[in-house]
Amino acid sequence: MTEHSGIVTNIGTSTEKEDGSKTPLLFDAVLYPHRSLSKKHFRILLITVTVICGLAGLRFIAVGAWPVVLFVAADIFFVWLAFMLSYRSGRLYETLQLSDSDLILTRVHPNGKVENWRFEPYWAKLELKEIDGDRNQLSIRSHGKRITFGSFLTPADRRSLVRALKPELFKLKGYS
Repeated sequence: MTEHSGIVTNIGTSTEKEDGSKTPLLFDAVLYPHRSLSKKHFRILLITVTVICGLAGLRFIAVGAWPVVLFVAADIFFVWLAFMLSYRSGRLYETLQLSDSDLILTRVHPNGKVENWRFEPYWAKLELKEIDGDRNQLSIRSHGKRITFGSFLTPADRRSLVRALKPELFKLKGYS
């Protein structure tokens, strides 16, 4: 298993087909949004912000400006809420599995909703569209259908994913 900031690649795994038989995977990756602050460090940050704001609130109470404490408490609440929403959106992930007969993209939303797309690998085309120097967009195109994925990855992670997946697709298509 190899891991980049937003990609975990599993080698040597297999997937079960609709008829119950298992087929080896040539490529298996889990794509997930990177969160730079762990839950443990978030708790430390929130405690620090609460202590600092609490001290500031005590100062406002001491000078008779006690209504300001309500705004200080609101600040703490909104910092907490922003991080909770960020961690919730971080539960989104996508899997990309390539076998000799299928290229399967699965997106699991934070609310648990699952979307699946199945492509014939011979006809699937992996596209990395450069938008400008710092941005790009990754998609799979086949038979007039285009699915954009990995939007939460960094541009470098999307390029890395293309470098890893394209050779496997080429091998299936008979290219060296």
